[in-house]
Amino acid sequence: MALHEKDKKIKFFLERFFKRYFCSGGMSERFNEAVLLTESCGKTVDPKGPGVRILRHKLSVPEAFLFMHFTYILKSIKDSGYYYGHCENLDIRLKRHNQGKVRSTKGRKPFALHYFETFETKSAAYNRELFFKSFEGRKWLYENKIIEV
Repeated sequence: MALHEKDKKIKFFLERFFKRYFCSGGMSERFNEAVLLTESCGKTVDPKGPGVRILRHKLSVPEAFLFMHFTYILKSIKDSGYYYGHCENLDIRLKRHNQGKVRSTKGRKPFALHYFETFETKSAAYNRELFFKSFEGRKWLYENKIIEV
């Protein structure tokens, strides 16, 4: 198989993957960004499972910020309760919460961003979210006056 034919097949796979992943559930605004990103940097199909692995070492500095992960705390304006989560794009995620597109927060909207932290990896952001939800994490949040009773 010629190299350009292999590139066409990879591009077709990436477009199909990103359409299915990013366009479902109201995330279509990320689709064009993702396709442009995969065209501008190295890309491979992840041998460990479905999906795409984008090689970070080929990204320029501004593009690297697309891969920041956030752990966030939202405060409900309606009932003053807190919601803990993690995501890649904080603005889009907050909009989805406030539009009622997240099942667990639909009845408690609107929300305001109360606190967030940034991480380089998704697993670090997820672990921090789990810490916030734990007894020790809540204790830490209270001690540092990030959340109130």
